[in-house]
Amino acid sequence: MPPRSDLPADDLPALPRWVLGLGAVLALLGLLALAAPWAASTVIDYVCAGTLIAAGISQLGMTAATWTWRGFWVTLLCGVLSIVAGTAMLAIPVEGIHALVTFLGLVILFQAAAKLAAAWSAPPGFPWGWILFDGIVTAILGGILLAAPAAQAGVYLGVLIGINLLSSGISFLAAGLWLRRSLQ
Repeated sequence: MPPRSDLPADDLPALPRWVLGLGAVLALLGLLALAAPWAASTVIDYVCAGTLIAAGISQLGMTAATWTWRGFWVTLLCGVLSIVAGTAMLAIPVEGIHALVTFLGLVILFQAAAKLAAAWSAPPGFPWGWILFDGIVTAILGGILLAAPAAQAGVYLGVLIGINLLSSGISFLAAGLWLRRSLQ
């Protein structure tokens, strides 16, 4: 039975290729993170720092244009705090990684809950077992990350993010293969 879709019929043949491509990219990124966990943690720290700085600059730009607005001071403060936090993460990446470990541990647990819910709502014949497996692995990784000793937090973060990416990549590869068979 072909999967239900809101996509136009012309787009359906391309869908399995995109899902398989995403799975391959995620699996490759997972393997790279496992090969160099501290580097993966540092990249994550720098990306988050850059995002915070960009958000802060954007907020400051907005405050310059809306200085008569009632929320001016709050927006100005939030912009400055974003820039300070991002700069601190760049200047002291080890401490930035420690903060990220706690935050990402919580995010990964929420991600696990979403994956487990998705496994139970998969259509008949869909490889829901892989999504269930991915959700369980993700939940375990989030718990381990939250319990990580501070000294090993960076390595744990890189390894666990690598495992999470690899697990998600395998799940998308399974879904892409299922879609390819279903659409033939």
